Amino acid sequence: MPRIKFDNPNEKKLFHAKESWVPVVIGGIPVALVCAIVSIIVVKFVAPDATLWCVLGSIVITLASRLPHIFDNWRTDVVVTDRRLYYRRGIVDVKDHVTDLGSITDVTIDPSVAGRIFNYANVRIQTKAGDDDFVLKEIANAYEMRSIINRGRDALEAPKPPARNAGARRMTR
Repeated sequence: MPRIKFDNPNEKKLFHAKESWVPVVIGGIPVALVCAIVSIIVVKFVAPDATLWCVLGSIVITLASRLPHIFDNWRTDVVVTDRRLYYRRGIVDVKDHVTDLGSITDVTIDPSVAGRIFNYANVRIQTKAGDDDFVLKEIANAYEMRSIINRGRDALEAPKPPARNAGARRMTR
């Protein structure tokens, strides 16, 4: 459930995205490998009876190194409505960003190799103001989000049909 409050209660949520968990897990692999190598060296040469403590220490160090990323990932929301794009990130240092779909000029997707495999990417949002551009990091289903933003922009920019004059009489021959 997103923790974003809409500016207008009549807005319809079209898409809700979170950051992908894959980079959080992949980023922990090098730390886990270093901890495992150090543990093997300690158990093999220094203290053979410290195997349990080395394994537990490796797990704690790996989790502690990923904790900031886990919290950021857990508390990031991106919501696209029929009128706006909402982005909220953080726990203590909360960053909120709201952009009207009509002011978005371009949506660029920048996936990494792992992002192509696991369906996540960085999304760059460019606006008419130019100084209001921002990047959404490691968003799951980024291509679907871009498609929904573009459809929303097109719907806002589509010309409205002229209103029929209900009071005018139809001319007959």
